Amino acid sequence: MRKTKEQPEKAYSTLDAYQAGFLTLKGFIPKLVDQNGKIVFVFAQSDELLKELTAYSSGALVDASRLAFAIKTLKSQIHGMRTKKDDYHSYNRTGNAI
Repeated sequence: MRKTKEQPEKAYSTLDAYQAGFLTLKGFIPKLVDQNGKIVFVFAQSDELLKELTAYSSGALVDASRLAFAIKTLKSQIHGMRTKKDDYHSYNRTGNAI
């Protein structure tokens, strides 16, 4: 995800884990961003990404087990982010490591 002064990078973001899972299957890797307690999937926007979003909205077919695995992987990453955040706040309140 690179920006230049002439051409700022465009991003596509979604809260939809199914859509993010589909895009992951198509080779797009999201950055997970915490926005006020909600995890947002952020992708570098490109013509190819927009094409795949159109395909998703049109009912593109993918292997169900691969989609389920991609979604579970994303949800595990979200859980890991929340666990680290909770551990950090617990440590700061008590002053002791957990």
